Amino acid sequence: MSSLKYQTTGLVRGQVLDRPEGLTAKLALDEQTKADAFSIRHASYLSGGYIDPIPGGQFSDADDFLPNSRCVVIYKHGRPAASVRLCTLIDDPALTGWSEIPAKRIFPEEVMALAGGVQTGRPAKLTEINRLVRHPDFTNDFMLVFVLYRFVSFLVIEEGADMMLNCVRRNHTPFYKRMHFEYVAGPRRYAGVKFETNLMLCPSARYDQLMSDIPFVATDASTKQAYGNLLAGETVKVFMD
Repeated sequence: MSSLKYQTTGLVRGQVLDRPEGLTAKLALDEQTKADAFSIRHASYLSGGYIDPIPGGQFSDADDFLPNSRCVVIYKHGRPAASVRLCTLIDDPALTGWSEIPAKRIFPEEVMALAGGVQTGRPAKLTEINRLVRHPDFTNDFMLVFVLYRFVSFLVIEEGADMMLNCVRRNHTPFYKRMHFEYVAGPRRYAGVKFETNLMLCPSARYDQLMSDIPFVATDASTKQAYGNLLAGETVKVFMD
């Protein structure tokens, strides 16, 4: 099992974060890991009153099964504890399965205007962060949020996205502004859940600033190998021993 190095920086500069034990991460490529992600979502949204109970206790949607969707599950001492999904839109009609993300269906004009404004000489690539959840048993474990954003950041950079998008609950908007996201539009009801969101974005020009303000994973050779193992579907330790 590979490990990822830890840097003790925080969202608030100067904040030192303790390194928790027993955290592992896995990309949801196999059926069991997907089921763990869907179960965490169901438990999280149900506890907040954002969905009605679903028979079987799993919450998924069509985006989970598209080629432009990737989901990471975080385990704490072997228990599914948190999860996040990334959906990437590539503005290229020649690609199948990469033209839709949830944000585009909720904010169609705004998302396509953002894609149209990308001037890189290639089709625009926009990655939406969504379904970021913790199991109710870990609601007060804020380190899990940092851990999720470590992997979000890696996957967005690995994807080469021109910007990150997020449909953010209104009460979370100030937090995302501190993370260098800016308001685009909203609020509007998000798909499949009982809350409204604002569309926010973080362009690639701010990635370095974002990385300096959250605990992030090192980029040495051993860590890059761990990244590769994650993408191959292996379970990786979040922090080195």
